[in-house]
Amino acid sequence: MLVGPRLSGKATIATYLEQSEVPLRKVDNIVYRKETVTVPDNYLECPWMYNHIIALQQTAKCGLFIQPMKALKSTYPPNFAKVFRVPIFGVITYRESYTEDDYSYAKQLLLDTGINKINAVINLDKPEEFEQLNELLN
Repeated sequence: MLVGPRLSGKATIATYLEQSEVPLRKVDNIVYRKETVTVPDNYLECPWMYNHIIALQQTAKCGLFIQPMKALKSTYPPNFAKVFRVPIFGVITYRESYTEDDYSYAKQLLLDTGINKINAVINLDKPEEFEQLNELLN
């Protein structure tokens, strides 16, 4: 299950996990694929949609809470990760480069969701960094 705000790299990560030759498109609905379930970013923007995200864990082996490095605000509700029974992993994404302050801010946003640690930091422009996800998911 891939959960994250707008421009967090959900479609890019889904493309990698699905081993698709063609980049997967972003859509405004929950997308069930062979290996992934992608939650649209607008579900995180509407508190009344949180129950739908929580219900998705019934079909998921785990969840990736994705936080883009350049986020300007918190996207997830406090301690949201703690309501899930499946393992939830914290993934920070970025493009090009980042500063230590960017990383610290993104890390704190994920920790505030109730995630115990950051499991991966991925440059979305470098496909070799996606290997970190294989280690998490296997």
